[in-house]
Amino acid sequence: MLILAIDSATPTAGVALAENGQILYESFVNYKKTHSETFLPMIDEALRICEKDLADCSAIAVTIGPGSFTGLRIGLATAKALSLSGQVPVVGISTLQLLAHNLTQLAPLCVASLLDARKNEVYCAFYTCSPHQKTPQPLSQEMACSPESFIEQAKMYVAQTGCKQLILLGDGVAPYINDFKSALGEQMIVAPSHQLLPRAGALADLAQFRLLENPRDYLDIRTAKPVYLRLSEAENRLGKEA
Repeated sequence: MLILAIDSATPTAGVALAENGQILYESFVNYKKTHSETFLPMIDEALRICEKDLADCSAIAVTIGPGSFTGLRIGLATAKALSLSGQVPVVGISTLQLLAHNLTQLAPLCVASLLDARKNEVYCAFYTCSPHQKTPQPLSQEMACSPESFIEQAKMYVAQTGCKQLILLGDGVAPYINDFKSALGEQMIVAPSHQLLPRAGALADLAQFRLLENPRDYLDIRTAKPVYLRLSEAENRLGKEA
């Protein structure tokens, strides 16, 4: 099984190729570039270096949200175009679950994935990870909420799971780090930099596990839409004007 994984859901961009559980190639960009500049060249480079064609791929894995509205649209549109071009099915993966998968199978952990949603909000979800789980297991629904609401839920899930500490991942940590430290104290650990942000290699791995469990778990590319979790600015304005 050859998986092409593409991620543009956040300010980072990532591309990976994985075959039968082995990561053949991974690229990661988090520096002053737009996805429209970097994304397609990254995909071309991955296929070229690994001497693969798009038609060789068993599936394309893409993050479908939440995240940047523009980034999500770029990623899903690219996946759809590649799918039609190479007749390759598409697997949609949650950005928040992808973050948590960075820590899968390390130890029994309580994990919170956070993305910066701007406007004093974060996109977040809570998961458990353990050596006995191949993928992160959700404790909560995905949500958009205030940092204060996140803190209250974090305390609840730490108490509920019996975990001594909660590991935070994602670009939603840094903007509110002082608030989190003040409220959670030693209960909180921030993931190291190499595990903090979405990685395309983890995306490919998660997609493979998904397909091993359900070989037909593909998106319908005719109707698939990003998962935003909240209305766009344009939709908010339209609602206010109605």
